[in-house]
Amino acid sequence: MKKISFLFAVVLFLTGCTSDSVVTELNEWQFHYDNQWFNATIPGCIHTDLMAHDIIPDPFYGTNEDSVQWVGDSVWIYRTSISRGQLKGYDHCDLVLDGITLCDVFVEGTDCGKSFRQLILHGDNMFREHRVNLADVFDANHYNINDLGENITLEISFFPIRKTNEDYFGSHFDLPDHRAVTRIAPYMLGWDWGPSLSTIGITKAARLECYNGELPAKEMPIPVSWNVELRQEKDSIGQSFTFYKDGKPFFAKGANWIPCHSFPILTPALRQRYVDLLTSAKEANFNMLRVWGGGIYEPDFFYDLCDSLGIMVWQDFNFSCALYPSDDDFLNNVSLEAEEQVKRIAQHPCIVVWCGNNEVKNGWEDWGWQQQYQWTPEQIAELRHGIDTLFGLNGILAQTVKQYDPLHRAYITSSPLYGWGHPECVTHGDSHYWGVWWGEQPFEVYKEKTGRFMSEYGFQSYPDYSTICRYCPENQRNIDSSTMRKHQKHGRGREIIDKAMMQYYGVDSHSLSLEDYCYVSQLLQAWGTGYGILQHLTAQPHCMGTLYWQLNDCWPVASWSSIDYYGNWKALHYRAKMLFDENADLDYWRKYYETYPKDLHLEKSSYALELIHNDLLQVEIYTETTLRDVFLETVPHVDGHFDINYFDLNSDETIRATFIPYDSDVDLSKVYVKLKCLNEIL
Repeated sequence: MKKISFLFAVVLFLTGCTSDSVVTELNEWQFHYDNQWFNATIPGCIHTDLMAHDIIPDPFYGTNEDSVQWVGDSVWIYRTSISRGQLKGYDHCDLVLDGITLCDVFVEGTDCGKSFRQLILHGDNMFREHRVNLADVFDANHYNINDLGENITLEISFFPIRKTNEDYFGSHFDLPDHRAVTRIAPYMLGWDWGPSLSTIGITKAARLECYNGELPAKEMPIPVSWNVELRQEKDSIGQSFTFYKDGKPFFAKGANWIPCHSFPILTPALRQRYVDLLTSAKEANFNMLRVWGGGIYEPDFFYDLCDSLGIMVWQDFNFSCALYPSDDDFLNNVSLEAEEQVKRIAQHPCIVVWCGNNEVKNGWEDWGWQQQYQWTPEQIAELRHGIDTLFGLNGILAQTVKQYDPLHRAYITSSPLYGWGHPECVTHGDSHYWGVWWGEQPFEVYKEKTGRFMSEYGFQSYPDYSTICRYCPENQRNIDSSTMRKHQKHGRGREIIDKAMMQYYGVDSHSLSLEDYCYVSQLLQAWGTGYGILQHLTAQPHCMGTLYWQLNDCWPVASWSSIDYYGNWKALHYRAKMLFDENADLDYWRKYYETYPKDLHLEKSSYALELIHNDLLQVEIYTETTLRDVFLETVPHVDGHFDINYFDLNSDETIRATFIPYDSDVDLSKVYVKLKCLNEIL
C-alpha cells in the first residue's frame, strides 16, 4: 500500500489521568475510489465525502437518489496514519471509534523491516463506542514498538449494509425486515418519508487515547430532576397514560421527532438545524417531543437544547417496525448499546420516559408476519421469547434503565399498547391512530377514536413550492413528473391526499397548479390534523397527550411533517401553535370545524398590503373582505417563518406579521412579500 505520512491534529489532555496521558483526535483521513486516494472528513460518511469531491451529485436533487444507489452497495476503504512515537511509553494506546457502520479495522506497517497487516476490530453497531488497545494488539502479535516503522497505517474496510443483511439471512430464518439484523439507523435504508441512502463511515469521532495505569471510570452525576412521572393506572375505562409534574397531571403537547438529516453528521450547519427546529417547537407551545425509534439516538447537543428550552423528551430505544434476532451475539451487542446510551442520555433532565420500541408489538399482533412467513410453532415461540427478552418489563432494556438511569424514570415496553384496529386502542395506554391516512377514514373519526394518549397520528402534505423549486428541475415541476414521484415516498400518498382534498376542499391535483396544490395540501393537513388535536384537547382527562406525526423531515419531501426540510413552517405548525396555546379558545375552534372549507361562501379577495422595512421585515394587511387561510411568502424566498401565517382575516380588519429569518445576518432590504389566500382558489 502507498505510504501516507500525515499526523494527528488536535491534542487534548485526558481528564483524571496522569499528565503524560493524551487524547489525539484522528481527523486526517483518506478514502479510496477509482484507484485514487481522496481526502475525507471525519466525522462524516461516504456520501458527503463523494459530494465534496464532485464524484456524485446531490442525492436530494431531482431523481439523483436513484443514480447514487451504487454507493451503498460498494465496499469503501478509509485510512489514516499513526506515528510510532505517539505510541511509545504507554501501557494503553486505545483506538476509539464512535458511530462506525459495519466494518473491519486493520493496522498495518513494518516490524523489523517485515510487513504486517492485522485485523484488530470488527465494527457492528453505529450506536456504540468501539475501543481496542493497540498496545495489547502489538504485544499479542509479538511486535516490539521500538522495531516498528516510523508510521503505522490504520485502515477501515466498510461493508455494504444491504449485502451484509443478505449474508446474515443465510444462517437465520427469515425476518420481516432486513434492517432488523444490523445495528444501523433503520431510516437510512428508506422509509415512507425518507430516501434509501445506505451510507457508511465514521459518523461521530475517531481518536487515540494513550495513558498509563487505569482509565478512571467516568463519574455519572445525578441530573437535576424535573419531577415528572408517568402513571398508568387501571380505571373504569381501561388503563390511563398520564404524565404528572410535581404531583399534578398535565396534558402533553407536541410531535414525533425523526432524524433531521439523512446524513446525521453533527456539523455547524446541522447544529443550526437543531436550534431552528427546537426553537420552532417551543414557539409553537410544545412541551414534549417523542424521539422515534427508527432513527438515531440524538447527540447531547439535541438534549441540551431540550433541557434549556423546557421541552420534555419521550425516548424510544432504536428498534422499530420489525422483529429482531434473539441469538446471544445480537442480544449482547444491544445490551452494551443500551447501557452506553442510557448512561449518556439519562444525564439530561428532559427525559421523562423510555420506550422499548416503536410498533413491534403492533406488528407482531396485526401485520400478518406469522402467516406470511409460515414460521413453525418452535420458531414462533423463539420469536416471542426474543421479544420478551429484549423488550419485556424484565428484559434487557428495562433492566438497563433500572440500573443506569439515576432518576429511575418510567420504562414502557412498546408503543402503541394496542394497534388502531383494536377497540382497546382508545381505552388502554398510548395509541397510534392510523385509521385516518392509512385507513383513508375521514378526519371526523378522530372524535370517536381518541385514546388515552395519542402518541402517533397525522396526515401528509407537500412542502412549500419554494422548497420544491430547490430540489425539482424546472421542467419537472408538475405533480406527475419523475422528480415529484421520487419525493413522495408513500405508495398511495398523492391519491390519499387527493381523495381527502376533494372531500373537504372540492379540488385536487388534477384541477390545481402545482404551486396551488402544495398550498391547499398544507391547508388540508392543518385542517385534519388540527381537528384531531382539538378532539384530544377537549377529551381531557380521558386523553392526556397528543404528539402528532411528525415535526420534521430528513430531506425535502412530501410528508407528515409540520416543518419542511428547509425549516419552512407548514400550515400545520401554525395551527398547532394556536391550538397548543394555553389560552386557546377551543369553543372558537369547535365552531370553525362545523363547516367544510369547500362549503364556505368566499368573496373575491380585496386587500391592501404594505411592506415595512425597518430593523425587521414586516407586512401590514388590510382587507375589505373576509380572507381565508392567508399565506405570506418572501420573494425571493428566505428560510424562516412569519410570527403569524395561514390565518383568517375578517373584513375591515388589519393585521401585522413579522418575518423571522433563520440567518440573522441575511439582508432583508430587497425582500418583498406576496400573499395567497383560499378566496383566490375555491
